[in-house]
Amino acid sequence: MKYPEFLKENGTIGFVAPSFGCNIEPYRSAFKEAQKRFAELGYQILIGPNCYEGSGIGISNLPKLCAEEFETFYCSDKNDVLISCGGGELMCEILGDIDFDRIKSAKPKWFQGYSDNTNLTYLLTTICDTASLYGLGAPAFGMRPWHQSQKDSLAVLTGKQDEVCGYPMWEIT
Repeated sequence: MKYPEFLKENGTIGFVAPSFGCNIEPYRSAFKEAQKRFAELGYQILIGPNCYEGSGIGISNLPKLCAEEFETFYCSDKNDVLISCGGGELMCEILGDIDFDRIKSAKPKWFQGYSDNTNLTYLLTTICDTASLYGLGAPAFGMRPWHQSQKDSLAVLTGKQDEVCGYPMWEIT
């Protein structure tokens, strides 16, 4: 199993939308806040072309373009980790257009997402023998204050923490 390098101080977080993007509210505002928060923490931001796209049906864009965005960002040296913009239900349609041999031979990179992103977290782990993270999507980092789950997620991406556990119910009052 290949384990990617952790996100370093001032590193670059790439955001991709291989499933649903952030073109509508409340996802758009939450994603913008997440970008501000990561910038405040000193990270660089690289936004994929589909993150604010909404021309697909149940997916940010045409499946071929979503696959292209993911593969290009994963194989790029311009970002250090990838966080998905959202879940959804049609990511399965992009899988046939991803060159998993190219991904497997690329430098390993953390990819984090949940729900529909299991299509990629599972295949990165099984086909590419590369660890991935089933975790929060980009808009979740836009909330203030951060819940312990956001703090833990970033701690895992930066290598400061190697496990997380359950959380009690949490609600802003």
